[in-house]
Formats: sequence, structure tokens, C-alpha cells
Amino acid sequence: MARVAVIGAGVVGVATAYLLAKAGHGVTLIDVSAGPGQGASAGNAAQLSWAYGDAMASPALLRHLPAIAMGRDPAFRIRWQLDPDFFRWGLRFLANTPFRRWWANTRDVLTLAELSRCELAALLAETDISFDYRVAGKLHLYPDRASVWAAEAGISGKKTLGLEQRLVSRAEAESIEPALRRYQAEIAGAVHTPGDALGDAAAFCCQLTSHMVERYQLSTLFGRRVTGFARNANRLTALSFADREPLPADIAVVAAGPQLRLLGHELAEARSVRPVRGYSLTVPASSVTPLVSLTDVSRKLAFASIGDRFRVAGLADVDPPGSGFDSDRFDTLRKSAAAVLPDAFEGAENLMQWSGERPTTPSSRPIIAASRHLRGVYYNVGHGMLGWTLSLGSARRLVDLIGAGDN
Repeated sequence: MARVAVIGAGVVGVATAYLLAKAGHGVTLIDVSAGPGQGASAGNAAQLSWAYGDAMASPALLRHLPAIAMGRDPAFRIRWQLDPDFFRWGLRFLANTPFRRWWANTRDVLTLAELSRCELAALLAETDISFDYRVAGKLHLYPDRASVWAAEAGISGKKTLGLEQRLVSRAEAESIEPALRRYQAEIAGAVHTPGDALGDAAAFCCQLTSHMVERYQLSTLFGRRVTGFARNANRLTALSFADREPLPADIAVVAAGPQLRLLGHELAEARSVRPVRGYSLTVPASSVTPLVSLTDVSRKLAFASIGDRFRVAGLADVDPPGSGFDSDRFDTLRKSAAAVLPDAFEGAENLMQWSGERPTTPSSRPIIAASRHLRGVYYNVGHGMLGWTLSLGSARRLVDLIGAGDN
């Protein structure tokens, strides 16, 4: 079997390493952080959205784009960049907003999400890892009749894929989740998805990495940054580092968005991915904390109860790569969350603040492919806001691709 290096120890990289190790490959998991799950996986929305894989580029977003571009929507921010790749990505994003493309992209993402759900069921049956996983169900909250009607059309399409969703009134939503009786915002209707789940992605990364070390003799290289690839006649032979000797490898899987950018001089496909920064706030759970996962569609806020913690995640900032934490944007998230669920967030102590880059493609479909320029290099990147949901499904596709290829 092959010597495989997986670059990136977030949920996508860890899931990929797991299925590769299970297939019998000798796997080394590499990350610039000190351990697994410390990047975008550390504070994500925690929701496993099996039935909500809606592509970001959509007709609704296109109609709203002028307001976003002028800074009138607190949930979105675009910082214009004198970067040809930024404009290429933007033009391709716009090309994906027509309904037919949006639905094709959404359908493909939902198909991948279903594969991921099946892979997670198999993993839970085979291991004893614990990461606050539970099937919580989810309610998408809509503020007006127009958005409810649009959601109803989406439900019809998803039913053709065998997904279970139904439109409910505010009263019905409050019966499903009593905490909504204190929700300080208009709810004209909601979409209930009973089968959606949640879990702590960072704990998943740590637990599964420990399991792989024990069960499959996984090797790890944490606190190390890959700087390039050694090759022989356009064939990968090793990974290069700034502070250690090269690591011989037959196959390298790039599964880290920021690392993809830093390797842009080696990887032409990096131009198809841009970071969309998000933020989250985690507080201790209380008696008023909702147990059903919630998504406020107009405010782009996702709420989840993870064990004894309650988290809100949101915002979508198309910033220059590597921009880092913005305290003003975090305050926007916190104020928006406190405005609708004041009992949960106002005056809360022991706060956990998080911000991270979510590598996103113009279509919202991840890149799961072999490099066109260097044999032995593969990509599993570009999952956007759905990395946690799609991690195991995209890992399965990548492992099958490697198995079918001439390595």
C-alpha cells in the first residue's frame, strides 16, 4: 500500500486520513497547528446539515448582492481586493447564481451529504469515539411570507431526493422547540428537518486521531508547515518543510484551505478557492438554551447546543486571505445573537471567541480531484460552511478516487 501524507488536520483531513488508514495505507497526518481540529473545525456551527446543502451562490443572494456590496447587510461583508484571482472567483460565483445552476450545485452537495451521513453511521458503529453527537433536528426560521414561499419551493425539490423536511408555522415551531417562545424576532414560518444532527467537530478530530494512532499506527507531524513538493519527472516523491528533512511520500492529499493558499505556487487549483471568514461565540448552556438546532435565515445565525455549551456561529466575510480576527465583526455576531436570544447571551461569562477561514469554491461544491500538474497529489478542499457535514463523504470519494487511479 502507498505512503500517504494528508496535509491538514481539520475535519476533512482527519476524516480522509481515517478512511485511507482503514484501507491499509500508511498515513502521516500533518498540520501547522499543535494538534488536530484547531483551525476552522475549532469553532464551527457544529450542525451536521444532511438536508441543508444549499449552495451559497443563489438567485436570492444575487438579488441581495447590491446591498451586500454597499455594506448594508451585517451578515455579509465583501472587502474588494486588487487580486486577479479574487475577480476570477467572483465572476465564477456570479455565473453560479441562476436557479438551474444553484439547484444542480445544491443537489450535488446534498448527495455528498447523504454519503457522509452513511459514512458517519459506519464510523460510530466501528469506534467508541465521543464528540457530543446527537440527532437534534433543525429549524430554519424565515422572517416573512416571501421567504417562506421560497423555502417551500426548496422543500419540494429536496423531497425528490428522499429528504425529510416540512414547513411549519411559528406556533408549530415553538411546540418543537419551546425556547422559540422567547425568540425576539419575527418568524413567519420555519422548515423543520428532524433528521439533522450535530456534534463537536474539534473533539471529533482529536478523538479520531487518537483512535487512528492506536488502531492504525497513524503517524503525525504537528506544528509543521509544508513548503513544497519534491518530484521526479512530474511525479511526487516527497514533501518539503522549512524546519525538518523531507518526508518521502507516494501520495499527498491537500485538505487544508489556508495551506492550499500558501502552496499556490505549486498548486494551480488553489485559484479556485477563496476563504470566507466566519465567527462563533460559545457560552455555557442554561435552562433557556434551545436543544433543537436553529438557523435564522435572514441574520445568517446558526445556533447549536453542544453538550454543556451553547454556540452561535455566523457571518460570511469575503476578506483578503489571512486577514485574521476582527473584533468589530465579532461584536456584530454577538449583538445579533443577543438581540434574538437575550436570555442565552446577554451577560454571559466564560465566553469562547472564534474566527476562521472556510475555503469556498464559487459553486459551493468541494474539489475532490487529482492534481492536473503533479502526479500523486490530490485535493479534498473547498467545502465552505459545510466542511463538518461533508467531511466523511468527501473523504470516501477521495479514497475511492485514489484506489481507482494509477498512482
